[in-house]
Amino acid sequence: MNRHISRCLAFAITLLVCVACEKDPELTVLQKVLFTSAPEVSATSLVLTEENAEGQALNVTWPEVKYPVQAPVTYSIQVTLPADTIGANAWKNAFEKEIGDDATTASFTVKELNDIAKNLGLQADAEGTIAIRVKAYLDREAYSQAVVVKVTPYQTFTSYPALWVAGDFQGWNIESAPTIVSVNDNGIYEGYIYIPAGGTNEFKVYAQPNWEPVSYGDGGDGNLIEANFAGANFQAPSEGYYLFSVNLNTMKYMLMKTSWGMIGGATPGGWDSDTEMTYNPNNQTWSVTANMTADGSFKFRANKAWLLDFGINGDGKLAYANHPWLDYVDQPQLTVPQNGNYTITLDLHVPGNYTYTIKKN
Repeated sequence: MNRHISRCLAFAITLLVCVACEKDPELTVLQKVLFTSAPEVSATSLVLTEENAEGQALNVTWPEVKYPVQAPVTYSIQVTLPADTIGANAWKNAFEKEIGDDATTASFTVKELNDIAKNLGLQADAEGTIAIRVKAYLDREAYSQAVVVKVTPYQTFTSYPALWVAGDFQGWNIESAPTIVSVNDNGIYEGYIYIPAGGTNEFKVYAQPNWEPVSYGDGGDGNLIEANFAGANFQAPSEGYYLFSVNLNTMKYMLMKTSWGMIGGATPGGWDSDTEMTYNPNNQTWSVTANMTADGSFKFRANKAWLLDFGINGDGKLAYANHPWLDYVDQPQLTVPQNGNYTITLDLHVPGNYTYTIKKN
């Protein structure tokens, strides 16, 4: 605050001196200040990876802006989506980072740029575009032209306490076994597993990514037993996509076959019928392409019933509304930004890190 007050006083004193030196009054015209050229970026297309999170992703340079007052100029960088650069509210949703006084260069780490891109709405593992401009400030603001950069962000995952699920469906390979996790670290674990056709559908749960020392098996009637021996395998009734939950406090388990769809006023079927999604075992996601409307909302729902469904929480992440083992939560519903044809994807293959994408075609 003191810095800005000092600059304003310097500017005012300069004007007073100019006025005092003139014998006859003149109309004072505020001198234009501007960037002489657009910023330059070190790359125009980036594929970000978590392995290089701390490395430099992008460097931005720009020419200095000349103000009529001799004082430090503060520079900031703004980043937003191209759609946010036009109209009456242009750049209102931009991320802004103050770089400092008289700076003419700035850099972003991979993690920093990934977080910015994800917060702006870019989808993980899909190429999107961001717009970048520089703001200069002394007694008033000046903005550079914008430059665009294509960015492919990566998905970040939170680690939770886990159990390992090995079985015939994945070749009884404990080293590559999928996990179920306890998001609240309370002894209750869950995750989704896909069991293809043609196998025995048998599997077992392990407390570590090794066969020993502790494993859990099926005690019948939904009961879980410690089974540190060969046998007592769980067996799914058929191939399919299953929600698998384990409660080590009550020694109970739940194995629920699911088929996913969308339902709601934004979908073709409204709230009367589900728009079914198709499972792709290669990328382990459910997806559908459909005409959607912006004046409604929707949820992801399993088995065309109000027993298992997702809304979103306050952070915009998937969150259960109905769940057989959880209390009902009246979660906000999902929406699309405008009417149109969309490809919508539901990804439940990373336990505790369930995600979705909404892409306009």
